[in-house]
Amino acid sequence: MPNAKIHTMLFPGGKHKALTLSYDDGVLQDCRLIKQMAAYGIKGTFNLNSALLGRAEQMEVRGKTVDISTVRADDVCTQYHGFEVATHGSKHSALTSCGSAALAEIIADRAALEKLTGYLVQGHAYPFGLYDKSVRRMLRAAGIRYARTVVSTHAFDLPKDFLKWHPTCHHADPDLMQLAEQFCTHNPLWGRPQLFFLWGHAYEFDADQNWEAIDAFFSYVSAYSDQIWMATNGQIADYAEAFHSLRYFANGSSVYNPSAHTVYLESCGTVYQIPSNATVELD
Repeated sequence: MPNAKIHTMLFPGGKHKALTLSYDDGVLQDCRLIKQMAAYGIKGTFNLNSALLGRAEQMEVRGKTVDISTVRADDVCTQYHGFEVATHGSKHSALTSCGSAALAEIIADRAALEKLTGYLVQGHAYPFGLYDKSVRRMLRAAGIRYARTVVSTHAFDLPKDFLKWHPTCHHADPDLMQLAEQFCTHNPLWGRPQLFFLWGHAYEFDADQNWEAIDAFFSYVSAYSDQIWMATNGQIADYAEAFHSLRYFANGSSVYNPSAHTVYLESCGTVYQIPSNATVELD
């Protein structure tokens, strides 16, 4: 491309930073977590096992007996309203050990959750954090577009492969607040977009008796909400796909946005808003 310029992705509103959460298993403690998230304007994704909904169960977690009962299927739509529901395997099986049966479990979970929510479900979190190339192929075949691992990066980069989406950290990470401060107060390197991706299980707050810790995190990051896009996992993935679908004219003077999303980019210090199905001239 003649006179090619670097075009940097910005998040909606021209923001350089985004925050998303991912919580697993559909436990009853999600209700309390959702109330805290809503109070601070935080968004996120909840990964459910559709065949285990409505289960009453307890488990030993770090030496403490904790209720890990799950929400009822009939309550999923109202419980997670305003947030995103994604798959976690219908029975929370280790998909790497299921062979070809893993595909059936993924599809069954997706179909059941779509019936409960009434919307398209395309996200996933790997049960036990286990995955391999075969599982990723089956996810693609099942219509899953993004999947979270349990590998903490302590970084704020967007993934190169959304089916290997490593989070920034778990909520119990001892460096959580240090990472939050770094994320909120440091300028992005070379203006690149930054994403803080937090994950966990809501029942762990009962086990560790530290609900105040997640409240402190929410309180801190929400103070920077004018600089941070609060989004679900799916919104992040959709937006990144929309940005990468932009089509540039041969001379680099204009860009066309074929997606359904308004996209923001920065070029040579200028912020451009590219509406859906529109062409914008770049100075």
